[in-house]
Amino acid sequence: MACNDLIRLGSRNDGGYVIPLRAVEAANALLSFGLSHDWNFEREFQKRNPEVVIHCYDHTVSLLSAAQYSIRQVVKAIVRRDIGSLRRSAAWADYLIFFRDKRKHFRERAWMKTEDGSVSASDSVARLPNDAQIFVKMDIEGAEYRVLPELLDHSGKIVALAVEFHDVDLLSENFNTLIEAIKKYFYIVHVHGNNMGGTTPSNFPIALEITFLNKRLFAEPPAPSQASYPMPGLDRPNHPGLPDYAFEFSSSLGSK
Repeated sequence: MACNDLIRLGSRNDGGYVIPLRAVEAANALLSFGLSHDWNFEREFQKRNPEVVIHCYDHTVSLLSAAQYSIRQVVKAIVRRDIGSLRRSAAWADYLIFFRDKRKHFRERAWMKTEDGSVSASDSVARLPNDAQIFVKMDIEGAEYRVLPELLDHSGKIVALAVEFHDVDLLSENFNTLIEAIKKYFYIVHVHGNNMGGTTPSNFPIALEITFLNKRLFAEPPAPSQASYPMPGLDRPNHPGLPDYAFEFSSSLGSK
């Protein structure tokens, strides 16, 4: 659906998301599921909304892993003479600087229940202030199909979601069912295919980034979007060396 205040936050390529500015401004909490060693999205979100509380969940990340990542980036910078790798080589120090005060990293896996170092969607919401209005960013390599159904129980507190869906070819039924459940409370306001994931036989991206905006943030039901996707000036390919995936929509909003 049409949304006239989209902005891009995060990394230039993979790790960047196109989201509505009104959702950033309406949120007082950011739940980030899936971090790796890139927290540029969280950093830029806070620049737009300095008072936001940020809770990040990724069981694969720690100060040690950030240090190991930094060493690998130094090697890449020397061998390939890559300026980007040189900038990323300070990840260990940036981890120490960024994750403090209202910005917290929980070394836990987002899952459908709490067990063996995992956290459920409800538990992650409960750790936020009672009056939390939450923006959700999620890239958890397929676990979204297990976490999102419970997270939707808290849709009244969620202003928007930016989610990367995985394995759409193998889990098409799960994907369609989950999208319909989300659309009860949210409008789809942006879509982007991850060009590193390949496509299904019907030419649909296997990994797909979708941004949802809570219906209550619209004064009236929006019109269907007339934009082209990828959106010039906002979308960038996840892999800069490969062409981005283009979308076409029929008059009834069904994807071709």
